[in-house]
Amino acid sequence: MIPARKRVAIFGDSHYACLRLAQGLVDLSAFDVEYWGHVGKRFRLLEFRDGAIHAQDELTAQRFAKFNEKGRTFLPVADFDDIIFIGCRIDIARVFMGMVNAYMQGSYLSLGLRHAIVRNRLQGFAAYGMAAQMAALGQARIWLHPITMFGQGTDEYDSLITPAMRAATPAARDAVWQAFATVTAQDGIGLLRQLDHTYADGVYTDAAFLVDGYLETNDYTHRTAAYGALVWGQIMAAIG
Repeated sequence: MIPARKRVAIFGDSHYACLRLAQGLVDLSAFDVEYWGHVGKRFRLLEFRDGAIHAQDELTAQRFAKFNEKGRTFLPVADFDDIIFIGCRIDIARVFMGMVNAYMQGSYLSLGLRHAIVRNRLQGFAAYGMAAQMAALGQARIWLHPITMFGQGTDEYDSLITPAMRAATPAARDAVWQAFATVTAQDGIGLLRQLDHTYADGVYTDAAFLVDGYLETNDYTHRTAAYGALVWGQIMAAIG
């Protein structure tokens, strides 16, 4: 008897595009994959109720349905084995960098304070609340890959970057990711962290993973198919 393919939903904002682009680079034959997402501004018009993520108006529902293989106007937990939140306006960069800075300067925070800072930040994102509500139902496994760190070469955030951040070590980044993983696990959510070899200059995403033409378009935010393939590798390792 041929085992059923795992039902996987990729839910995200524009950051999930790299996973779509990477489909030809990875073997997804063991999975039945659906995408459900739209550009980030539409996330203000989503809510979780009756076991599903719903749009608050018909126009938004149709916008999400347009990019889904089955034309879904809402995303029900029970239809999937695993739901992966990609980006979803969950931007942790500033908190991440601040905690890395503290670690590198030898003034790292107590464990309890680290977790409190992380939880306070995550609870500020509506999509994270939806992920936690989904996980609480116990009907599907929920995973989160937050928005990646700022792209290498941008000067938009230079005022925030300290020498200590630029010198950040793998150990510093790992310590911060561990704090995020602990908090998400408390909410039943698996964390898919940004892989360490994708960094450059301490806390930036390596320019090798920035989209083609990023200099001309000033797009330091979105990632390549190669980055998407790395995330798919994480997903496949996590869900088995």
